[in-house]
Amino acid sequence: MTAHHGATTPPLPGTLPPETVLLAPTVPAAVPMRPPSGVWGLVVVAVRTTDAAGAPVRFTGDAPAPDPAHTDTADLFAGVWLPEPPPATLHAGDLVVRLHTSTTDPALTDVEVLAAMQGEWRTVGTWEAVDPRWPHEVAMTVLVHMRYLADAAFQDAQWVMLTGPIAAAMPGWLSRGLGLAGESAASPPRRAPDGLAELLEAGLLAEGDHVALGEHVATVRAGGILQHGPDEFAVSAVNALATHLCDFTANSWHLWRRAHDNRPLADLRTELARR
Repeated sequence: MTAHHGATTPPLPGTLPPETVLLAPTVPAAVPMRPPSGVWGLVVVAVRTTDAAGAPVRFTGDAPAPDPAHTDTADLFAGVWLPEPPPATLHAGDLVVRLHTSTTDPALTDVEVLAAMQGEWRTVGTWEAVDPRWPHEVAMTVLVHMRYLADAAFQDAQWVMLTGPIAAAMPGWLSRGLGLAGESAASPPRRAPDGLAELLEAGLLAEGDHVALGEHVATVRAGGILQHGPDEFAVSAVNALATHLCDFTANSWHLWRRAHDNRPLADLRTELARR
């Protein structure tokens, strides 16, 4: 399926990769009910809901408010097809949508949403026998889980930044006992579990490298964290920082690019998984 662009409130120009499939806003006929051949799932790279997504149902006189099941609650929903299940350990924080032929009506689809959490792909939501409006039905679940995982990674990144100097000044046995360092005395401080540390160790990124998202530039720091701006302690994780900079909730592995050669971090992560 080709990419569909033209949202009524589009992201910044050039933010989404060219292989992006736009599921909302778009006409129902453009929404896939089955994955393309040879595809495992759709990793969500951008989601944004409308005010209607969280608004309570109100009744005016005898006329009920519009049925939420028929209300477009996703202002933006976009993803990239994945050919096979990637290792969950490297993809922490990713959410994937899988489409299956409905067991009750072949014209409809069963939707499964999985999240890469604690080293495995876990099902976080299922919807049975849904029509082409399924992106609106799953958008809020996807957004909530993406925000939760991004916030957790952000807190870990802050912890790594704040405890690094403390761990370096402590005896190895004490810093390890407090969970501030690795398994050996020579180990660096605890890493942020967002995948950048693995890219650093593999030599696919170097400390001090710049990554870019549109006009925004961040610096890769020790432990796999990103620094944005002049403040030494203004650090974040990959998804949390992009979500802060964009006007939507982002899986920014497909958005951030290594500045010196414009390669997406997602490509570097895939290269590491194939080694």
